[in-house]
Amino acid sequence: MRLKIKPLFSFIILATSILLVNSSQSLAFDPFQEVQEPLKTVEKTENTTKKGSEATKSTEPEVEVENTEVESIKGTEAEDEHQHHVIINPPVNSFEQQQQDIKHYLSQEKISSIVVDSENYLTAVNAHTTAINKGTLLLIPDWQQSIATPNALNQLRKNMPQHGWTTITLHPPSKPENYPSQALMVQERSTEDIETLTSYGKKLADIMLALIEKAKSYPGVIIVVAEGNHSAVLLDIYQQALVGAPAAFVMLSSYMPTIPASDKIAQQLAATDYPILDLYLKRDHRLVIANANIRKNAAKRALKVYYRQKQLSNQVTGYYPKNTLTTEIISWLSTIGW
Repeated sequence: MRLKIKPLFSFIILATSILLVNSSQSLAFDPFQEVQEPLKTVEKTENTTKKGSEATKSTEPEVEVENTEVESIKGTEAEDEHQHHVIINPPVNSFEQQQQDIKHYLSQEKISSIVVDSENYLTAVNAHTTAINKGTLLLIPDWQQSIATPNALNQLRKNMPQHGWTTITLHPPSKPENYPSQALMVQERSTEDIETLTSYGKKLADIMLALIEKAKSYPGVIIVVAEGNHSAVLLDIYQQALVGAPAAFVMLSSYMPTIPASDKIAQQLAATDYPILDLYLKRDHRLVIANANIRKNAAKRALKVYYRQKQLSNQVTGYYPKNTLTTEIISWLSTIGW
């Protein structure tokens, strides 16, 4: 009995010690695992958060780009809608622009206006500076020219008052539209040009009548000095008796742009009975020189006595030399008694 109890007791003790050792090892291992697992979970959570934030950051620029594109599209649509409502005003009429410039830049001049058919036309008056007034010069610039046009009439406006002449310079109406005509057929062009010049001639005649009435307020004779196309148009007006003929007529670089009109003016000049001074330049518009020869030949054939044509030397094309024009006109007026 004693032999059987001791081995059994030793076996129990051995088994119990083994169990105690294993249980202690398991107890020491399990808490470590429990600590490690939460740490891994936290790390996984932090990694997931970081990845989510990075993903969010990576998508934010795309959203900004998309928003920018949407705003640019909206801006373009707004600009398109705005452009449809933009009103572009036409350019200022050249005649009105010149009138504004005259009032602004010639503020020291005696600027006044005459009303013809509800339209205003400006005039600049430069009174004589001598004791005796010899007369009045009506200065008519060419088409599209102003009162202070520098190529010719401006020197007369400044110089002639010193020689006893009062000058009244007109700001003339603009060139008639569609002249010369651009029609394909010769007959159609001729008809349109005649109608245009007839209408414009009547308009200019009414202006000249009002200008002459203004000139009558000054003593002495009335002499007309016209430039370019207006000198030719005025010659036609005088021959049609729309306006009374002047005491003398000075033509500066006169011409017409068409051959029929040039021939007509030459014939009318040859039939006049009042003194005419026909001046042009050595360096002038090609049509001026061609028209001058036509007028000279017509005057010779008609034996016109009070007609004088002279070519002046100049340096700048189209510009009369300083003081030369004044000297020529004064000399000519002296020869005919003024």
